[in-house]
Amino acid sequence: MSVPDPSRRAILFDIDGTLLRSRGSAAIFDDAMESVFGIRGDLGSIRPDGMTDPDILATLMNGRSPVHGAITPRLLAKFEVRLARALADGVARGDVSVWALPGVAALLRELSRRDDALLGIVTGNMRATARIKLGAVGLQGYFPDGGYGSDSPVRDLLPGVALRRMSQRADVILDARRSVMIGDTPHDLSAARAHGVRCVLVATGQYTHDELVAAGPDVLLEDLSDGERALRAILGEE
Repeated sequence: MSVPDPSRRAILFDIDGTLLRSRGSAAIFDDAMESVFGIRGDLGSIRPDGMTDPDILATLMNGRSPVHGAITPRLLAKFEVRLARALADGVARGDVSVWALPGVAALLRELSRRDDALLGIVTGNMRATARIKLGAVGLQGYFPDGGYGSDSPVRDLLPGVALRRMSQRADVILDARRSVMIGDTPHDLSAARAHGVRCVLVATGQYTHDELVAAGPDVLLEDLSDGERALRAILGEE
């Protein structure tokens, strides 16, 4: 039976704009959407940062009825498979480039050595595409569990999903109040606040420094390149 463990904390990372960036994936998203739902969206026409993939699909459809029916779990699963295959092919061909952001690899190595830290993912990406992006830059091994856009279109629910999965895997109960979310958008902050989780934002995505200041995170960093400062911020020592 799982019991609370005050000595361990969940450290939850967003992916895009926080751990890594990519180029060339927008057209792949549009192609997969058209293939599965019969409607071609334009990912570049909206600000998708921090949104879940199902929420992005609904926004791009803009009230139009999908040719093959509503956005059902079955069609979302089909979309996830189609998108993941196309993304993997794009990465393999070099049509899609993915790179880790400054300081990320060193910070994850340091956190992974700590007995009190359990690393997890909270992202709007579908699980399959999240794994491909992380794998492309050698980071997948740090994140056995998380909450994904394939779990819910509602971003604010995903930290709870991640904490439950991580608690089950570690056979402990992780306290949300000792946990921390690291992201790059106000959506990450909103999701963290919904669960009483601390939030560190980094200005490495598409939101400006001033926009992130206005959101009111616990800590705002320009990036994760200063490993010592990032570690202090994550552990609540700043």
